[in-house]
Amino acid sequence: MKKLLPLIMILALLLSACGDFAPEATVEPTAASEYAFTGDNYPSVSAGASASELARAITAIMLGRDRDGAEGYVDSCTSTAAWEALAAGESGLAVAADTGTIPDGVETAAIASDALVFYVSEDNPVDSLSLGELGEIFSGEETDWSALGGPDTGIVVMGREAGSGSVEALDLLVGCDTELVTSVNEFETADGVIGFGFYYPCVTQGLASGYKLLAVDGVLPSEATVASGEYPLTVDYLAGIMSGAAEDSPERMLWLWMQGAVGQAFISSQGYFSPAAEVAAETSEVTE
Repeated sequence: MKKLLPLIMILALLLSACGDFAPEATVEPTAASEYAFTGDNYPSVSAGASASELARAITAIMLGRDRDGAEGYVDSCTSTAAWEALAAGESGLAVAADTGTIPDGVETAAIASDALVFYVSEDNPVDSLSLGELGEIFSGEETDWSALGGPDTGIVVMGREAGSGSVEALDLLVGCDTELVTSVNEFETADGVIGFGFYYPCVTQGLASGYKLLAVDGVLPSEATVASGEYPLTVDYLAGIMSGAAEDSPERMLWLWMQGAVGQAFISSQGYFSPAAEVAAETSEVTE
């Protein structure tokens, strides 16, 4: 396979810390690789909202730009819309949560994982819920916190956009009434609220700032429990291209890079977790 990153970009990757470290500007490399991305050949990317920051980070490092300069190449949308755009030929590559809505004719690979988390008001005495209790809440069967050891107040679900990866993950992993979880204002501030979303945007990007994360079946989501697989609700982020993409096409080259050692090191440096299958394999090796 052709090399994908110029040497100077690899060095930048290895010397940089987590966060928005993509270079403000990158000089033309003196040791050019056989394949280099430019603003003209870089594939358009459709990304689910929770994966859009990752897609922008990858785009920035590939093009030697900052995050703002990478935005024009990444369309942030719902996970469903990201896959639809790929299938319709409106994007060359999609990055979104793996929630079982992949169109036919798409090749996918897990490039990272995230966790579905839940959060409540800091004043709510409930610290942990079981999977069964979560299912009752998000199906609309349980409507009052008092039945769960909480205050004598109604449960208010903070809804998310229909078609979003977090809604699809909730339906897949816990079960829910789709109308219930998509009809309430996401930024509701009542004491009885319960919100949900992925760990990266909720914790790393501050979506759940000011709220309390809930443990699920007694396991609190954290970098350690999600990375180890101890926390029970994890979902992979998939990168996908059409199966007919040429072997030397920009989208296939980028897709392969995301799966390789350098690409995985970069994704990890941005605060994302290893794909669930990789974590399971590592855990199996330790226990054997």
